[in-house]
Amino acid sequence: MSCKEEDHLYPLEILQQAGLRPTTQRVAILQFMIDEKRHWTADELFHQMRGSLPTLSLATVYNTLKAFVESGVLKELTFGDAASRFDLNVSPHHHMVCDQCGKLQDIYLEEVPVDWIQEAEKDHQFYTKDIQIELHGLCQQCFQLQVADSSKRTLGTTEA
Repeated sequence: MSCKEEDHLYPLEILQQAGLRPTTQRVAILQFMIDEKRHWTADELFHQMRGSLPTLSLATVYNTLKAFVESGVLKELTFGDAASRFDLNVSPHHHMVCDQCGKLQDIYLEEVPVDWIQEAEKDHQFYTKDIQIELHGLCQQCFQLQVADSSKRTLGTTEA
């Protein structure tokens, strides 16, 4: 099952198509992820949802996310040593990662450099099973904060 942001997503249908039982917790977690449109960690989901679903445990969140990944409802994203994030968009896409605040944004590339990948596989005797391109830098908000902070420091040093 492949879903992009513009698709209309209904938790019960998604769970049925994935062959998962629609428990209260599964439906609630999936609905929350659909509504909030972010790449959540298990801890973030738990802390955001426990007020509205007091019976929810952290173990349930982890187990639910694992079941979602195994059934193809979500994709697990790992970036270095940071906590895994979970992406409802399982269609082919890549990410821009803000190195300051950690914000992830989906990006779609018309073409992936297949020739370069095939050459690297041949040179290193490597079999590629998945391609995830990550662009690292600063989101607009963090960039603007950095520019503003830099301007303040420059003004402060010229006045001294």
